[in-house]
Amino acid sequence: MWIPGALGDGSDREAPRLSHHPGVPWIHIEPRDPLPLARELREVHRAALGAGALSDEWASTRLPAHAERRDFTFLVAREAGEIVGFGYGYTGSAGQWWTDRVERSLTAAQRAEWTTPPHFEIVELHVRPSRQRRGVGSAVLAQLLTRQPHDRALLSTQTGSRKARAFYAKNGWTELASVDFGAGYPPYIVLGKRLAT
Repeated sequence: MWIPGALGDGSDREAPRLSHHPGVPWIHIEPRDPLPLARELREVHRAALGAGALSDEWASTRLPAHAERRDFTFLVAREAGEIVGFGYGYTGSAGQWWTDRVERSLTAAQRAEWTTPPHFEIVELHVRPSRQRRGVGSAVLAQLLTRQPHDRALLSTQTGSRKARAFYAKNGWTELASVDFGAGYPPYIVLGKRLAT
């Protein structure tokens, strides 16, 4: 769940950490409450995924529901004040739609390693096409992983996306298994990454 005081609203809670990623010094990465930014985020989501993306449904329904999950962490990347990318995740657990489907796709040994222990799930990571291949996605992903509490993380991407699979491999993720999310979904693959504690 988002902590309102983290916005620097005058409460006694810690203000958000603003960071510059060494590989992209022109980018500012900061935690933000995503709900007031839903319109801007929807546009980044649509630009990154294409016109067929369910960006309106994501912004109005899924994002608010995800914001209530345990250890919800949301980061935006800005260039000259404009949101050029974002990413978020939360602690996965049994009973969540994504986690349950991933668990069915893993072997017993993989479940014991990846989903039985507490783990972080990267849910969305998107960068405007005009800013892709400039280190923004890697910077947001790295910051997400340093701001979450677990020693392992999971995510999924479309099996047919060579670009996404190469991106995650470059960032140290291991492909674990194919995942069937059901009718209407293309083939996906789940990836995992062990993190230093």
